[in-house]
Amino acid sequence: MKTIGEVFDPARNSLNAIRLFLAVIVIVSHSWLVNGLGVPPMLNGTDPGLVAVAGFFAISGYLVTASRLRSRSLLSYLWRRFLRIYPAFLAALIAVAFVLAPLSTLIDPHGSIDWRSGFSYVLANAGLFVQQTTVEHTLVNNPFPFVWNLPLWTLIYEALCYVVIGVLVSLLPRRLLGTALAIMLVGTTTVSLTFRFWPGAFPAPILDNATSLGSFFVAGALLFLYRDRIPASGLLVALTLALAVTLAVAGVFKPLAAIPVAYIMLYSGSRFPAVLTRIGRRNDVSYGMYIYGFPVQQLIIAVLGGTMLPVWLFALVCVVSTVPFAWLSWLLVEKPLVRNRCAGAREKSLMQTSA
Repeated sequence: MKTIGEVFDPARNSLNAIRLFLAVIVIVSHSWLVNGLGVPPMLNGTDPGLVAVAGFFAISGYLVTASRLRSRSLLSYLWRRFLRIYPAFLAALIAVAFVLAPLSTLIDPHGSIDWRSGFSYVLANAGLFVQQTTVEHTLVNNPFPFVWNLPLWTLIYEALCYVVIGVLVSLLPRRLLGTALAIMLVGTTTVSLTFRFWPGAFPAPILDNATSLGSFFVAGALLFLYRDRIPASGLLVALTLALAVTLAVAGVFKPLAAIPVAYIMLYSGSRFPAVLTRIGRRNDVSYGMYIYGFPVQQLIIAVLGGTMLPVWLFALVCVVSTVPFAWLSWLLVEKPLVRNRCAGAREKSLMQTSA
């Protein structure tokens, strides 16, 4: 039987298509919230948005660990990670504060733009840790009022995972890395499980977010390290899927489903139809869909002005409407930086070869 390492082609896989699908799921999941309908359908606390974010972190753990092990320098690795998420994140903050928020006041006459609040929105969140979710006096009549970009809260934890794996690879020999990550997985799972059953056991909810999301990232990292030992089996993916659903029904998906989710993501990335490998190969808009989906949903709610669409139709309109924003984010911010980063890496490689 072939292993994950044998069937997964780093240059030709469906992970970009999967990430795009996960970003769409996040938008669909938020369609209940922004319409004032409460939480989306869920299994004992596990909603589609949580599953999608878990999938993001698992895929990231696999790919980022591979990137770090290829990189000789911690600083160059961190710089590449910074360029991949931060400029587009900052651009999204500026777009909300100075384009979408003012535009919403033209749509809804009850709103008014507070430019100082717009500047505060950008500055307060510029450290990647989201502290201000509102631009004052905007979205006042929306069913989920004031809040502009809820999903951004996960990005600080993504960045922390980048730092942790970067430092671990720098400090530990390769033979000890798997053991360290396994210990981390046990630790993060234990803390997250403790939060699940004893919410007051730790004083800081931020620790719950860090450990629960971190567990999925670490699971992806472990899958990369042991990819040549883990079988790529359709039966095994069916069993892990059944296990993940069982954990969701039992209300312990977030603490315990890291390994099943990571395996499902990577197996799917290597086994989906070949046509999906073309999605996102040259133009990857999945990140843009994630960071612009919620603001677009809030703006569409303002445009509708109290008119209720069926949730499925509203979600479809929002997904389609987010594509231009994601496309512009890719073309104007993400792609130029990716191109320059790759060019710099090739130049460095040529210099090392000639030396």
